[in-house]
Formats: sequence, C-alpha cells, structure tokens
Amino acid sequence: MVRRIRLVLVAAIVAVFASLVAAPAAASGRTDLDRIHDRLLRHDPGAPLLIAAHRGQWRDAPENSLAAIRHAIADGAEIVEIDVRPTRDGHLVLMHDETVDRTTNGTGKVSELTLAQVKSLRLKKGLGGAQAPLTSHTVPTFEEAMLAVKDRAMVNLDKGWPVREQMYEVLRRTGTVDHGLFKGSPTVAEAAAFMEKDPEILYMHIINDGTAGVVGTFPGRQPVAYEVVFDDAADPQVQPGTLAKIREDSRIWINTMWKNLAIDYTDEASLRDERLGWHTVVRSYGASMIQTDNVEALDYWRDGGDLDRYGKLPGNRSIRVEAEDFAPGGEGVGYHDLDPNRCTVARLDEGVDICDLEGAIAVNWIRAGEWLKYSVTVEKAGVYDVSARVSSPYSPAGTITLDWGHTESGPFSIGNTTHHEAFEVQPLERRYLGKGEHEFVVRMDENAYQNFNLDYLQFDHIGR
Repeated sequence: MVRRIRLVLVAAIVAVFASLVAAPAAASGRTDLDRIHDRLLRHDPGAPLLIAAHRGQWRDAPENSLAAIRHAIADGAEIVEIDVRPTRDGHLVLMHDETVDRTTNGTGKVSELTLAQVKSLRLKKGLGGAQAPLTSHTVPTFEEAMLAVKDRAMVNLDKGWPVREQMYEVLRRTGTVDHGLFKGSPTVAEAAAFMEKDPEILYMHIINDGTAGVVGTFPGRQPVAYEVVFDDAADPQVQPGTLAKIREDSRIWINTMWKNLAIDYTDEASLRDERLGWHTVVRSYGASMIQTDNVEALDYWRDGGDLDRYGKLPGNRSIRVEAEDFAPGGEGVGYHDLDPNRCTVARLDEGVDICDLEGAIAVNWIRAGEWLKYSVTVEKAGVYDVSARVSSPYSPAGTITLDWGHTESGPFSIGNTTHHEAFEVQPLERRYLGKGEHEFVVRMDENAYQNFNLDYLQFDHIGR
C-alpha cells in the first residue's frame, strides 16, 4: 500500500511538472510566423539575419511552385520571394516572366491566359528553359501559396505592386496580411497611403542611385525594410549616413543572386570566400536581410559554418580540385568564342575558356575534344566518391571521361541544371585511390555535343 501511494505521488508530481512546462507554450499559441515577425521588427545592431529564398528553393523544385516554397522553409528561409501576376480573367498566379514560355510547357502572356489555361500547364525543372525537363508540378495561385506558408514563413511579393489591392484582399481573406511583404518603388505618398489601409500591412521600399534621398521622408509609419540596390561603393544609397538612417526604423535588405545588385558580392563569390559576399554585405553594408539563390549555404554560414568546409565531409575526408587549377601540360582544343557579356573575367589557357559566372570561377563553354589534366594529392588511401560541380541549360549537356593513365572511366553524362549559373554537384564514379600523388585527365568526347561549365571536382573518402 505504501509503495502504491508513493507511485501515485510520483506520478502526480511528474504530471504537474509536465503541465507546468507545457503551459507557457500552450498558452502562448505562438507560431513560427510570430517568431519571424518579432525578428523582422527588430532593426537594432543585434537583430538576427533573415534569409529570403529567391523564387523559392528552385534547386529542389520548379521556381515559384508550392514545393519550392515548402523546400525553402525547410532549408532555413524565413521569407520566400514569389512573383505575382494577374491572369486574363483576374486571378493571381505565381509567375516571374510576363509569359509562361520559360517555366512551363505552354506559351503566351499570363495576362492573356485564363486561370484554367494556366492551371493546365506543367512547370519545368528548376529555373526552366527550352530544354529543361517537365515535372508534375503546376502553377500555383497566389491564394494557394499563402495557404502553404500560413503560420510558417513570410512572403516577399515581387512583381505585385500594380495588383497590391487585389493581393491585399487575398491576404485578408486567408488571414495572412502580416505574412506578406509588399515591395516597390512608387512615390512616398503612394506607398504611405497604402500602408495606412491596415496597420498589419508590411512594406519594403526599393532604393537605388536616384532614390536614396527618400530615406527618412515617410510620414508616420516607416517601411519595415529598404531593398538597397547598388553597383558601386560610392553610390549614395550605401553611404554610412544613409544606411544609419535606414537602421533607425527599418531593416536593410540586400540581394546577392547576381552581380550589380550589390556590386560583385554574390552567392557564388561567397562560396569562394565569405569576404567576397555575405560577410561584407552584413559587416560593411549592414544587411540584416539577404535574398539568395543558395538558401542552404547561407543558412549554414549564418549558423557559424566555415564556407571553406561547405559541401565537404567532416574532417579531412574531402579533396576539392578547382577546375581552373589544371596541371602544367593540360591543354585542350579551344574555340575562343567568349561572350564578353557573360565572361566578366576571362583567361585563355591552352585553348580553355575560364570565366567568372556570377562569382564562380569555372571552366566555361566546354566544347567537344577539349581536355584538362589535373593533379590530386591523396593523404589517406581508400574508396572515394568522385563528383563534379557543373552547370548547363542543355539536354544533353555533355559527357566526361576520366583518364587515370592506366585506366579510363566513363563517359559520364552531365545533367541539365536549367541555367548556366545553376551549379550543382553531380556524381561521376566511385574508385579506390592509393596514398600519394595522382594525375588524371578530364576528356570531353569529340564526337558528342558538349556545352557545360565545370566549377570543381571533389573526392569524398567513404571507406577503405
């Protein structure tokens, strides 16, 4: 009897303790969105960095799809950037371009298609393109997108300022007004009048060289953020006084997807050296919100990760060979047809084109018959997974054969990544490598179509 009483008492104490622990969470009823909203409204020096996923996580799903939105949130983004356009019959759908041509299996302007016609289309992989494979995903409505993010994340409403009133009605109907971040570059009076409609409306003003002077001129409620676009450190919108004035009431949003949004501080440059990108826009320009095409990498860096280690196995189990670091004696058949609009930094070595693709220094415009010789030092003998970080909007993109001197492996097909700047790591082979120096040649089949870009080769040690 005594033992039973003790057990009952212990059980009661545990139950009371459990209820006390659970009570605050249950009573608060706070969602992920509530916590994000709290952070958004902070603009002090210690305000946490917020990540915005450009067109969603298009590396895992078609851009502007519901799946891309969900993947972006799962990968660490607090904000998902989406593009909103009206159909012919007045419905709002997610589409970046004026036409559906690039991202779907259809053609025509969104504004000239009905919702039923848009809904009948299928989205293409990733960033789309003429040769991108089709998926089973369809074009979401704006309302579907808001229901997908409800209580989970915010949305940056790009392309939507002309239909802001209609977007607002959708947000109000779905109970997500405080989830939407309206943006644009209208007059201060027009933006202020729209904010006055509802205290829950959140607005971000876009500034560039010609509009830096509007900072601090908003009457009453201020924009929650300013999207600062600049291509020179001398631009007025990024001078210390202007940035300090922004931080008094708002956050600083900087885009790092490609060059001239924030000089040359890009996602790809960040992966080479944090000081070439994210570190500098945060430390030197005060960015507290970054829009990116590399959500996972930015989240890793934000959490204190060393970008030199990003994408590598723990310890010293990964060896990376940059594509431009080919060994003396490496050569290829060059066509020397560099496009100056794409190759902002170019070098011709032995007929091989090396360019800067939005910050990624890579072997570019690879053509049939080209080849490169590399040297790799293996400190630990064992089995290695060999992969390459590549990009191409073509199908087929090309093939790689690895010539190890005594043996050849391949050819390995390079998959369509949907854009020249959409680099992804693709597996090539698994092989045993002994300790010491190894030379190998990367060959491109001279009888096959070749048009891809090579960023680096990586060797991951997976066992003896």
